[in-house]
Amino acid sequence: MKNKKTAAILALLLGGVGGHRFYLGQTGKGTLSVLFCWTFIPSIIGLYDFFVFALMSKEYFQVTYNNDLSLHCSVCKIQLLVNTISYWGLGENNGACNNCFSKIRQQSKVTGKYEFSDEEAAKILKGEIKDRPLPNTDLNKYSVAKDEINESYDLPDDINILKLNTLAHISYSDAKGQRSERRITMKAIQKTYDDDYIITAYCHEKQAQRSFKLSRIDKLVDMETGEVFSDPSKYFIDRFMDSPIGHITQCFQEYEPEILVLSFMARADGVLRKKERKLIADYIQHRYNSTLDEKLLDDEIRRTYCESSDFRKSLKTISDKSEIDRIQILEYITDIANADKNIDPMEAGILELVSRELKLEKASR
Repeated sequence: MKNKKTAAILALLLGGVGGHRFYLGQTGKGTLSVLFCWTFIPSIIGLYDFFVFALMSKEYFQVTYNNDLSLHCSVCKIQLLVNTISYWGLGENNGACNNCFSKIRQQSKVTGKYEFSDEEAAKILKGEIKDRPLPNTDLNKYSVAKDEINESYDLPDDINILKLNTLAHISYSDAKGQRSERRITMKAIQKTYDDDYIITAYCHEKQAQRSFKLSRIDKLVDMETGEVFSDPSKYFIDRFMDSPIGHITQCFQEYEPEILVLSFMARADGVLRKKERKLIADYIQHRYNSTLDEKLLDDEIRRTYCESSDFRKSLKTISDKSEIDRIQILEYITDIANADKNIDPMEAGILELVSRELKLEKASR
């Protein structure tokens, strides 16, 4: 059985005459190295190959050069094959498939953390990480007073509540006049007795739920779309009115379970692609009676984010709907999974779960 360290040493010391190539059974490449050794090109290639072998994971070497089919991804446990294994591992003796490595490293880009326990890695891949991933942004100055007021309000009954799922950067002044710059995931907005509005949100700086009075938000930036709202009050008040964004908000309220499930599938591989957004928009336009503004609809889809717990609840709600409705949502979910013509293990798992929960066979289209 071939050894990674031996291959690396041979590439360094005998790369000029193809020593590592003969060792790996690559006789043709080794012969070419001998024939052209006088050009010193094989020596340069050998030095390059030394670094390649030194950096690649043990599992990648085993699968590629020893045809070892007994290895599995340390995260999702899928069998590691030549066309599925990642060149890089997730630490000592922790080989990974391309899909898992990509998702783990995407989380690293977001958090700056590059080592995860097995439990953390599993949660990342299942979408169960505690806090919503924050996209890269130039808005990197955040400040919240240590003695900030955790404001609470006496609100009317649960009428005129609009659900939101928007990640935003806000400039805010609390009841004491203290200024703050923070990132929040807005969950809902509700009208108060005094005709103001309260936004219920998760504050990423305080890592806790907070309530914000809309009239005290000076500036709001949607961190998913990059859109800047210099007058946040007008934008959110329009959601309650007979306006283009108001119609979209009503639609999202009416078809929330379906939209969340579609969004969860679309983001399963860590990227919300234009084609996937178009499929979600097609579903919404098909279900909603009125014509919706395409640009506003696309922006709303981009800012929609579904946690795994919400996905489960939404799936349960859909499972109680008519067979026609269930078939339709499964067809769209299948189309989204196939949007990039490569269903990864996470998408395949979601598709299997949806089919089982909706008591349907997998869609064929």
